[in-house]
Amino acid sequence: MQKREIRTLIVIVILVLVAASGLFYLNRHNTEATSENDFSDLTWTMAFEELHDTLSAEYAFTDWKGIDWDHLHQKYLVKMEEAQENGDFNAYYLNLKAYLNEIPDGHVRMNNLKEIDDTYIGGGFGLALAEINDGEVIVTWVDESSPAWSAGIRPGRVLVSWNGQPIKVAVDDVATLFGGTSATTENLRIKKLIYLVRAPIGKQIELEYKNPGYLLADSVSLAAYDDDGLSLGKKYPDSVIPDKLRDMFLDVDNPDPVPDSMVETKLVDDNISYIKISGELDADLHETGNPESTLKLMGNAIEAAQQNDTKGIILDLRNNIGGLDQMTADILGYFYNQKTFFEYQNLYNPDTNAFELQSMEDGSQALTIEPSEPYFSGSVIVLINPKCVSSGEGLAMGLQNLPNAETLGFYGTNGSFGLAGSEAKMPGEITVHWPSGQSLNENKAIQLDSQKGIGGVSPDIKIPMNAQNAIRIANGEDVELEEAINALRIRLNNN
Repeated sequence: MQKREIRTLIVIVILVLVAASGLFYLNRHNTEATSENDFSDLTWTMAFEELHDTLSAEYAFTDWKGIDWDHLHQKYLVKMEEAQENGDFNAYYLNLKAYLNEIPDGHVRMNNLKEIDDTYIGGGFGLALAEINDGEVIVTWVDESSPAWSAGIRPGRVLVSWNGQPIKVAVDDVATLFGGTSATTENLRIKKLIYLVRAPIGKQIELEYKNPGYLLADSVSLAAYDDDGLSLGKKYPDSVIPDKLRDMFLDVDNPDPVPDSMVETKLVDDNISYIKISGELDADLHETGNPESTLKLMGNAIEAAQQNDTKGIILDLRNNIGGLDQMTADILGYFYNQKTFFEYQNLYNPDTNAFELQSMEDGSQALTIEPSEPYFSGSVIVLINPKCVSSGEGLAMGLQNLPNAETLGFYGTNGSFGLAGSEAKMPGEITVHWPSGQSLNENKAIQLDSQKGIGGVSPDIKIPMNAQNAIRIANGEDVELEEAINALRIRLNNN
């Protein structure tokens, strides 16, 4: 049977939803292998041992990222044995998350158990924060019904200390277990700011803050209260960009409507079209029984743009969940006028315990971009952010390589481009996922996956995260889209 490679954070939910409601239909490259990785009936310690043996053998970036599996095994086996001996499920769960969090890869993950998470991060202080370009940490949003607002804290205030620690030290010390793994230092820093202001309900902290440019600081004591996760919705990018598909996957409550389709388009100016691609996969989002072709939807969007005499396109890949590499290459075909190399796929083979180059459907080893119609040769601005992951990053990479396209954003993409799909079932209805394949460039070197905290696609046009922009974002203003429109107008006027 021909294997199809899938890289995406939504792979598993696609299969679950197929069984449950027919929402999605996809193949996976390792359907046979995952059935063997069921450790759910083992003790916690034995399940951890089996997971470690499997993960350390199959993980695609051990050497690339410098993972010391022996050290991790020794460190966490003792903790798992203690949890087992004490019958402490919470400790087992937290140690498993901590173990995985040592691997800087957005494709390495496990599902969250909200009832446990909320005992640690269920409370907020009525604040959202951002670290701006000059290094200061500022308040970007304050809940007007909170004690923080009553104490006089307002957006724009500069934090000096948090619970007795200088603010930068406090941020450095934040654990991000509940926010998942971070492939890049940039993304990790964003998560630390998010989870600094989350705590167990009732926890007391002392906060020092000052007005911008002032030397004297005020202090206030705040207690974490049940804010129904309100501050999490004020962070970047969730305050601006709906993340309904990812939340459906993570089984997170989200009142936002389900997107109409995987490709949405609109005119944002007389000669500028906006096209948002949520993922490189076909989906039946509204359970009609007829999954739409995302590739066809993309072609239709470009045709509509051409009929509207569009000179420039804003392609929004922010929060893109990834999908199929073949579809990614096919979408890029609308923007390329000559056949171009895209990647080699180097996948772990459990039969040989080695990574092997895969053959494509045409028998060759290289996946290529084939030019197709409709062809768009105008200017393109590609919106990216750290939630653009996996095949979405491949799409950004392919477009960035064109002379008529530029990427734009506050931050780069996720830095997790491995071939995903491997999983193991663990006790407590937990499933662990990881990438077991690499994407290689023409020189057969790993591409896009992070190394030493750096990876992914960086913005060609980097928007400054200053205080004004950070506060605008927290208030729901789409600064990136606004900047993209301005950049395209300037480019089109100069041509």
